Amino acid sequence: MTWVGLIVRNLLRRPARTSFTAAGVALGVGLIVALLSVTAGAKKTADQLIHVGHADFGLFQAGASDLTLSRLPGSIARSVAREPGVAATGRIYLYVTNAGLVFGFARGEFPAQRLVITQGGRWTDDEALVGDSRARSKHLRPGVTLSIGRRHFRVGGIFHTGDPFEDGGIVLPLGVVQRLAGRPGDVTTISVAVSLGARPRDVAHRLEHDFPGTTAVTEPGQVVKIDTSSRVIISTGWIISLLALIVGGIAVTNTMAMSVFERIREIGILRAVGWRTSKIAALIVCEALGICLLALAVGLALGYAAAQVFSDHAAAGPLLQPDFTGGVFAWGLAFALGVGVLGAAYPTWRAIRLTPVEALRHE
Repeated sequence: MTWVGLIVRNLLRRPARTSFTAAGVALGVGLIVALLSVTAGAKKTADQLIHVGHADFGLFQAGASDLTLSRLPGSIARSVAREPGVAATGRIYLYVTNAGLVFGFARGEFPAQRLVITQGGRWTDDEALVGDSRARSKHLRPGVTLSIGRRHFRVGGIFHTGDPFEDGGIVLPLGVVQRLAGRPGDVTTISVAVSLGARPRDVAHRLEHDFPGTTAVTEPGQVVKIDTSSRVIISTGWIISLLALIVGGIAVTNTMAMSVFERIREIGILRAVGWRTSKIAALIVCEALGICLLALAVGLALGYAAAQVFSDHAAAGPLLQPDFTGGVFAWGLAFALGVGVLGAAYPTWRAIRLTPVEALRHE
């Protein structure tokens, strides 16, 4: 019998026990994959949000629980524009609706001026511009009507920016979006384009100093420091990961310990016919890893499904699209292998301590 065949045969001796153990580990893998993919998606969204309109960075309200809940008085944009190193500013209101993401841009400011109109081009208070990727997915074209909240807007044109975040949204005049959201005069962020030769970080630090209560975000990694929602997601993810690792390790330990106890005579025979302790140890570890690799496959599927369900039903679903990067799946693999090694430690130690004589005497 081959080595793999021997491992499979041993795992199938108690199929119910093996299945339940794998299911427990799979839940842990699924939780990790779901949480990390949502976290990665939130970071990606933050990166796209702070660079809307091809801005160098965005100015947000300090201490906001979520970047999209940032509220700044739009009137400070003029003061920001007069700061050294600032070439232009753009007031933006991001509004999450049943129709998707709606961007409120002010006519004449650079976020609106950088929209490349590919079809149509009209833009009045009763007309909307739609990103080309959203137009394709929703089969929209100039002239059709959109329902946003309680109002209806005619599609005046289709635009392209090259930014998937913007190209998947809808653009309305800033004042219209402020009225829809019930926040006249407020903006979500002030996008900043720096002057040629100026360093964005230096300009950002100056703005934070000159405008207390604001935070300039120049890169997505900074979002975690000011966005309490992101911090909660990440902290919760690590805590759940640790608990899942402990619980999964205990489950695998129990399963493998029972397997070793039931096969003491078999282990004694293997030792008697010349198997070294290292080979016995490798067999136990490989069996534990076999359970965890089975759990990995199931867990990845569960994590993918859970993240999609969370995104579809979350209030800010369009902003929390999970991002299944290679790193996310690598963490799932690392977790599964870690549980396997941790769970095999005690059963392996117990198995290699058995002497052939002692094992053969076991009833």
